[in-house]
Amino acid sequence: MARHATVVRLSSKGQLVIPARLRRKLGLTTGQALAVRAGTHREIVLSPAEEDSRGLEAMLEQARSWVATRRRDLVAELHDRRRRERIREAGKR
Repeated sequence: MARHATVVRLSSKGQLVIPARLRRKLGLTTGQALAVRAGTHREIVLSPAEEDSRGLEAMLEQARSWVATRRRDLVAELHDRRRRERIREAGKR
């Protein structure tokens, strides 16, 4: 299946415009919530938030299971990981 790409530019505010033809083809509407995630090979994947909610539910269940087995606060874990990441990044400079 052939893929056609249209080049768009990212604004200084991080915004991009999805061309009208593509919005119509995908049935996207003004104000519709889109879920954004990183794909493989530097891809940016956008999907209607309603469709992506199944993946979110699976992630939440995984997080709940992690908390139950490790008895550790997820927010504290996030802060620890971010701190280690900042230290690692500072060492690369």
